[in-house]
Amino acid sequence: MRAILTMLGVIIGVMSVTMIVMISTGFQSYLNGEFKRLGADTMFVFFDPGRRMHGQTTGGIQHLEQADIDYLLQRVPTLDLGSGMIQVPAQTVKVGDKSVDNPRIMACDENMLELNRMGIEHGRAFTHADLRVRANVCIIGADLRDRLFGPGASVIGRYLLLKGVALEVIGTLKPEDFMGNSNRLMMLVPISTAQSKWVGGRRVDFIMLRPKQGVKVDDAMQRVWEALMVKTNNRPIYRLDSRESIMNVFQGVIGVAGVILAAIAALSLLVGGIGIMNIMLVSVTERTREIGLRKAVGATQMAILLQFLIEASVLSLVGGLIGMFIAWSFGNFVSMFTAIKHWPGEGGLATPFPIVAAVFAAGFSAFIGVVFGLYPAVSASK
Repeated sequence: MRAILTMLGVIIGVMSVTMIVMISTGFQSYLNGEFKRLGADTMFVFFDPGRRMHGQTTGGIQHLEQADIDYLLQRVPTLDLGSGMIQVPAQTVKVGDKSVDNPRIMACDENMLELNRMGIEHGRAFTHADLRVRANVCIIGADLRDRLFGPGASVIGRYLLLKGVALEVIGTLKPEDFMGNSNRLMMLVPISTAQSKWVGGRRVDFIMLRPKQGVKVDDAMQRVWEALMVKTNNRPIYRLDSRESIMNVFQGVIGVAGVILAAIAALSLLVGGIGIMNIMLVSVTERTREIGLRKAVGATQMAILLQFLIEASVLSLVGGLIGMFIAWSFGNFVSMFTAIKHWPGEGGLATPFPIVAAVFAAGFSAFIGVVFGLYPAVSASK
């Protein structure tokens, strides 16, 4: 019982460090998978005049336009696809006596689905002809379909009402989730239709771009930025991001937080080491008769020193191994529980056991045992 209580601090320390590394690694893997599933190579261009220097004008540019997409695709040969998008102001969508308030309505062109790795479950996607004739068509998400037409209803060719305009449903989106956001209540309309009927002009809210196969995102972003600076005469009125850079920021934050939390948890190893030293000092006092007997039959000071050092390190190492086992069990429980709850994604949160971190923690716990067991061992040898 005393040995178990002695190891408790080391058990908690190794368990905490290992669990924090497991959960941190799991979240980083989850983020990496989510961004790659949607296309980590996708870039975004926003109109952001607040970035310009004091007193610098925008050169007459007030927003992004459809012509900016053509300009970038022609000017930057490393680009493969480009698409403009508009967030249509929220409205009520109606079908007969049924309605849905404030669905997410996006106006886009035929390239948007491919750039976002989104698929069509039934029907078809937009075509260039739909955009050219400003067709009154739309693509809707699964929940929007179920609430307007009934669960699992066949909706291709049917009509819904948006802002007094009847739109024909030509497709339904394959359900997708991204970090808690879903496309199930989304509606897509052709960008030319939105511009002619609700928005006006050829303004777009932001532009999505994708580099050609084999081109690094950073290289493509540099070429795009150079082209934008030529267009604006070096006025920094645009903002350029990519999913890859956003993913790196998230992973960096999670990584740093994991390291800080692991360092804090590792302090319990120090507490555990002090506990080992305390118990070993008591043990030396209690075992004076045993030490004297060993010396009487020829044991050297080094032999006594090694005996007590080995005892301290074994206590600490066994505590570390127990801590690793508890962390491994907890990681498996977290993986199974999150998979059942479908959180944060459909497959749950994978928590792979960090072999390197666990071995390091166990080795460090043994080292703690040696360091804090040294003084009791020297006392015993004397």
